[in-house]
Formats: sequence, C-alpha cells, structure tokens
Amino acid sequence: MHVIVSADEFAKGIGGVTASELLADGVQAADPTGRVDVWAFPPEGQLLESVQRSLGGVFHDIPVVDVFWQPSKFRYLLVGEGPDQTAYVETDRLFPPLAPVAGGAKSLFTATSFGLGEALLHIMIAGISRIVLLVGRRMICDGGIGMLQALGAVVGNARGETIPNDTNPLLEMRYIDAVKAALLLRRVNLTVMTDYLFTYSGADSFSPIEALRYRFSQDQKESIDQHLQEAQVLLQTSQGTTIADVPGSGAGGGVVGALLAVGAQPAVSLAPWLGDLVGFNKVLQHTDLLVTAAPVLTPVMGKIGRVMPLTRLARAAHVPVVIALQGDHTPDPELSQLFADTYLTRVMGIMGSESIGIWRRGLRVAGSELVTRFMAAQETS
Repeated sequence: MHVIVSADEFAKGIGGVTASELLADGVQAADPTGRVDVWAFPPEGQLLESVQRSLGGVFHDIPVVDVFWQPSKFRYLLVGEGPDQTAYVETDRLFPPLAPVAGGAKSLFTATSFGLGEALLHIMIAGISRIVLLVGRRMICDGGIGMLQALGAVVGNARGETIPNDTNPLLEMRYIDAVKAALLLRRVNLTVMTDYLFTYSGADSFSPIEALRYRFSQDQKESIDQHLQEAQVLLQTSQGTTIADVPGSGAGGGVVGALLAVGAQPAVSLAPWLGDLVGFNKVLQHTDLLVTAAPVLTPVMGKIGRVMPLTRLARAAHVPVVIALQGDHTPDPELSQLFADTYLTRVMGIMGSESIGIWRRGLRVAGSELVTRFMAAQETS
C-alpha cells in the first residue's frame, strides 16, 4: 500500500514537518512493507524556497518598512528572463506570525501592510510585468489600505487631512482615492493565489481569529470590525467594485480584498498550482491513502487550515483521506464529510499539554491506528 502523510502544525512545539514524520512512523509500523511518503507543508514564510527548487530563479532583497514602520528588507523570487520574467511575492515573509509578538496587541493593532505595497511598487518600477502574489495565513490589521497607500492611493481622515504613511490608515480612514493604485495595476499581470477563505468583513471575516491570536481587547476587536465594514463601502464607492462576501477577500488581513477593489482578478487556489509545481499531484494519482493531522476541525479551520485544501486535492483524485485530531474535539459535521468518518481518530494526550513527549507518542499511535483500521476496512469491503 502507498500512503502519503502530510500534517499541519499540531501542538505547541510540533510543527508540520515533525507531525508528519511522527505520523509516518506509526503508519510504517502498521504496514512495514508499504511505501510511506512524507509531504510536509512548507513553513510559513518559506514557500518561495519550494518555488525556487522547482522553477529556479534568483532571490532579490529590496528595502521596505516592516509592519511596525521600521526599515527592513523584503525578499522576492525572480524567475525567467526578458518579457517572461515573473516575480513571486510571499506575504508571510513580511507579516508577523499569528501569535503574540514583542510590543503586544497595541503594536499589532497599529501594524501596516505598507511594506507590501512598497515591494509591489519596486517590482513594477523595475519593469517586471508579471507578478504572482502568494497570500499565506499570516494577517495584518489594516485591511490592505496601507498597501494601497504605497501604491499611490490617497487616504483621508474625518478632518479632510491626508493620513500620513506612518500609522494604520484603517483606523482613521473616511475617504480614499485609489485611482493611481488602480492605474498601476493595469500595467502588470497580477495573479493572486491563496487558500484562505475569509471575507473582508462580516461574520466570516478574518478579524475574530486575528483578534484571538493577537490577543486584542474587545474594544480593539470591535474597532477593527467597524472600520473594515466602513473601508469596504469606501473602496466600492471609490472604484465601483464590491468585495462584500467574496471568499478569500480577507486573506492576508484584507490584502486580497483591497487588490480586488482596485481591479485585480479574483484570487485562485494555491494548493493545485503548488501541488503541480512540486510534483505532489502526480504522486497523488498513484496513492492509496492520505493521512493527515490537525489540532481541530472547525469552521475556522475550513478557512485558514492548510489541511483542507490538501484534502480537497486528494478527494478530487479519488484518494481516501483520514485525519488525526486532538482529543476531546468534536469535528464540524460539514468539514468532516471530506473525510471517511470511520477513519477519524483522536490523538491521545492531554488537551493543552505543553509536553511535546505526550503528543509525539500520540501521533505515532494515531498513524498506526488510522492505517490499521483502513486496511481492515479494505479487507472486509
């Protein structure tokens, strides 16, 4: 039997690579003569390394401000020559991890996507007309308005003053003129890729998970929600393009929605493209089972979890998928339909435990259990 193992970050201290390897140990123990391949997700901020291994290209560093307005360097990948040159840009290389950072919630609340706009502008000025923007699951708090500022948009406050380029413009924005940004985008072929399906604002927006991960206060969370709704209306008024309720418009903290509002084409799914690029889709065609793991299977996981795009790829290839979850978790019924319910299992451990050893043992046991139950079901079918 041929089994692919690919897991997301599972518990504190256990990233996707480690979780995948532990599951694979259990799978191999249950089926010693089987073939087990580990396909781990690239760590956040290192997707371009996978792209370079497949396409070649050269990394370039350009000066930008980081999300806290400090001088920084941003790296992008340039592939090809002449008119066929394509710049690959990864948002996770600039945006902070989805966890508390130095400076706390106050600093993150005022963070900006301005540096991403600077990077895109630099690439355009260099004469590169093809850009692929890979939007990861890290997010920012300004709805992409800072990025539009860097691309030439004029953003004003309630006093009729232009908001300076040294703050979070979302918090004060009362009008926006994004004509210059829209004209710039017309000069390039911009492809936006993401698998994260948050909307720009509303019940399905990114702000609740962002507030939780960044530990925003209730007042900060409500402020973000309100300003995102206002920004959505202002962007539509400025450019005539609505981004309300568009799945994926909230990816990157609204970066995708801001680009859509100024004329970018709708985002396309990253997983199928990346799967083709790294050879995963080809291997999947000759696979008997995909084994994965994630901490939980909730509606939020369906919008931000890397396991779900992978699962949809496998289902499209008619490969059964099984998943290991943390214990004491009830999977969301809609998402669990993507898996064979018979093969759902729980990783034995202690919820909230910071003991890596507990989860390491649990993942090995889960991998063995999943494959054992799958093989038993195959024999009786």
